[in-house]
Amino acid sequence: MLLFAGCNRAAQRTAQSSNPSTSKEGYPNLTARAQELMDAVAQKDYAKIVDLTYPKVIEVGGGREKLLAATTAEVKSMEAEGVTIISSTTSPPSQILHDAGAIFAVVPVTTKVKATGGTFQTEGALIGISNDGGRNWTFVDATGKDQTELKEVLPNLDKLNLPPEKAPVKIAS
Repeated sequence: MLLFAGCNRAAQRTAQSSNPSTSKEGYPNLTARAQELMDAVAQKDYAKIVDLTYPKVIEVGGGREKLLAATTAEVKSMEAEGVTIISSTTSPPSQILHDAGAIFAVVPVTTKVKATGGTFQTEGALIGISNDGGRNWTFVDATGKDQTELKEVLPNLDKLNLPPEKAPVKIAS
């Protein structure tokens, strides 16, 4: 599943312009919705997670109910391996891209994960997508994802500057 694979891998590793914009245009709903998604992850609100997931991910995942079941199963699997998400926080977008009638935003995310080896901090990114000028946003988790997998749902992925993957940092025993 596209949403949690980055957290799990990290813990296991112990306008129509196609020009990317680096301006941080004012989209207050973007950061609010991104944090709402991260809060839903921490609270295990699976329905809210799916509600904030980019529709193409839901389609590729076999529909809402199938993705909801997969999300629930993935969290339970992580927990069975001793991995628990403690918190996730978002930062202001590092990039805004207007392309193909939509707005795409790279939103950095910092997640604290408790695993059998201690507590780790991971850094990743969400890709926010708005098709209505920034009023509403849905997301794809880009953390630790294979580029081929991401391109299946975001054909314009090459136009986005995703942060390089970083190893998790142990912050507590």
